[in-house]
Amino acid sequence: MLIKEHIYTIPVTDAFRTAAGESACPICVMRRGLESDSLVYTLGPSYMEDDTRAQTDKLGFCPEHWEKLYACQNRLGLSLIMHTHIKYLSRIMDKQTDVKKPLKHAGMFAKSADPSEPLYKSLNEAECGCFICARVNRILERYIDTMFYMWPRTPELLTLARKCGGFCLAHFVMILKIGPDTLKESDWLEFMNAVFPIQRQTLESLEADLDWFIRKYDYRNAGEPWGNSKDALPRAIKAIGGAL
Repeated sequence: MLIKEHIYTIPVTDAFRTAAGESACPICVMRRGLESDSLVYTLGPSYMEDDTRAQTDKLGFCPEHWEKLYACQNRLGLSLIMHTHIKYLSRIMDKQTDVKKPLKHAGMFAKSADPSEPLYKSLNEAECGCFICARVNRILERYIDTMFYMWPRTPELLTLARKCGGFCLAHFVMILKIGPDTLKESDWLEFMNAVFPIQRQTLESLEADLDWFIRKYDYRNAGEPWGNSKDALPRAIKAIGGAL
């Protein structure tokens, strides 16, 4: 039975179709699209909205997304975001101006509390956070839930999964974590019985291609054909680490 496409199923179907054409992980394709949309969203009218700015002030961005935002060429928008983010960090710093004086701790043998701990906790939240990563991950989880909903109703997804070689390792692990809590047991077993052989076959093919790629460096095999091994390494990196 083919499920009728709705606005919430289209991104999943499109990602699987694109992945089949690129021999890529469908979830990597979803993530790539979400990241691109989030960069546009962050530097669009949303950065003038108070609730969005409050989030970017608190979370900031990871180094990768600071660089990608800078590459978008909206210098004024990014400067405004950076300016209020720095003001937020300054307020955190101003709350604790003396990190040298130990705080008194109750008890004769109690260890003095580290006065820098509150500062560490507040700055670590900002330093480890990223508005775009959080937004992408939040929407991506919804897409994965939609994929699970569609799977038993949309045979095309299995066909496309076979064409693209399944999922990268990172996203397969994510699926293994989310799936059992999302699908009923019979549907989860059906999903795994369909997907696990695809994942295993991809690894077997990559192992064989890498083996021949390595052996081609032996002078005795110099005249032998490369077969499918020439691009084995980038294909393996994509399969294990995600999209290049």
